[in-house]
Amino acid sequence: MKDINTEETIKSTELSTLYHKPVLNKKEASIFLGVSNRHIDNLINRRSIPFSRLGGRIVFQKKRLIQYLDSTDSLGGMLNV
Repeated sequence: MKDINTEETIKSTELSTLYHKPVLNKKEASIFLGVSNRHIDNLINRRSIPFSRLGGRIVFQKKRLIQYLDSTDSLGGMLNV
C-alpha cells in the first residue's frame, strides 16, 4: 500500500510540472497523454503524432499534442496536424 501511494505522489508531481512545460520528452508525453512509452513509439513510427527532433532527441510541443487530442475525438474525426 505504501508503494502505491508513493508512486501516485510521484506521478501527480510529474503531471503538475508538465502543465508548465511547453516542450515534452517521450516519457513526459506518455504521462501527459496517459499512454505507455511503447504506444508513443508506435505513434512516432506511424507518423501519427506530431513530434520534432532536436539533435538525437524526440520532443513534443504540448500545444500540438493538445491539437492532436482535439482532432482525434469521436466528434471531430481525424485531422492532419
